[in-house]
Amino acid sequence: MNIRDVDTPALVIDLDKVEKNLKAMAEYCRSHHINLRPHTKTHKMPSLAKRQLEHGATGLTVAKLGEAEIMVESGVDRLLVAYPIIGRPKAERLAALCEKADVTIALDSPEAVDFAARGTSERGVRAGILVEVDVGFRRCGVQDDQAALKLAQRIIDCSSLEFRGLLFYPGSYVTQETQEEQLRKVNASLERLLDSFQANGIPVPVVSGGSTPTARFSHRFSGLTEIRPGTYIFNDRNTMLHGVAQLDDCAGTVIVTVVSKAVPGKVIVDGGSKTFSSDPCLAGHTGFGLVKEDPEAVFVAMNEEHGYLDVSRSGRRYAIGEKLGVIPNHICATVNLHNEVFFARGETVESVCPVAARGKIR
Repeated sequence: MNIRDVDTPALVIDLDKVEKNLKAMAEYCRSHHINLRPHTKTHKMPSLAKRQLEHGATGLTVAKLGEAEIMVESGVDRLLVAYPIIGRPKAERLAALCEKADVTIALDSPEAVDFAARGTSERGVRAGILVEVDVGFRRCGVQDDQAALKLAQRIIDCSSLEFRGLLFYPGSYVTQETQEEQLRKVNASLERLLDSFQANGIPVPVVSGGSTPTARFSHRFSGLTEIRPGTYIFNDRNTMLHGVAQLDDCAGTVIVTVVSKAVPGKVIVDGGSKTFSSDPCLAGHTGFGLVKEDPEAVFVAMNEEHGYLDVSRSGRRYAIGEKLGVIPNHICATVNLHNEVFFARGETVESVCPVAARGKIR
């Protein structure tokens, strides 16, 4: 089946571009002796997770336990849950996962340590722990060296937990102009932190960082041993606008159909907020995605089932029933809106794959 014959709206994934993206990131990591632990939040599909492992990933990253459970059920046995585990129900689920796989979690509070310790000790299993540190981006993470050391010692004192190192978020979209300043600030924090751990005789085997936008200069972060990029497998409009990817690197395209052009200067397509992420562009551009067939069209608004294209500045003629391909601003959130994706090579659909970890927010 040709991709233009797929009923719309539909998310089509170009497998040749996926393979190219996987290979490029794996080669970068190998060349710089950095472990690759990609984040599966972007694709949420075990088949693609296994392709990442086949390309040399040392393990995988997930955000939530529901995603971890899907991956472990599929046979993945090395996981990092890069999110605090809070509450007894989650601690019990974590312990159940530790019976089947080598699981590491990231946390930044004594309460999270206690939940993890209680769940694992009751089940007689062991979990790895990374202490998350804030290097300036104000999301999660302990705020100073002493807090990190104190938390690490609390973990070391728990027989069912293993302190494995540190995790940090290195920021997301940066310009070439701000990259050097970002590196300087992050490295100052990391170097001070690692010196403190060394002075206190606590080994730090793992220093985990990385995002897709910062992945290609990860080798310049002090002490970093592994990275956790996610978006790189597909890329999207935002990675492209920030120079991290080119159009030909964008593997995910939402195919939509023109359903109305009755309003002058407007075209309505059959994909709205139930089809596309509502995330804005992050580089001063507008709209909710790039129309591949018409860069002059602006995807200006969405209702649940309606996508509004402003074509007032476009010279292209649109026809009712024609198919368009749109590169979404944010592919991770877009994938989570779809029950299934269509795997294609070139213009030919090869298979349909369920998004197995879709909606696994707990």
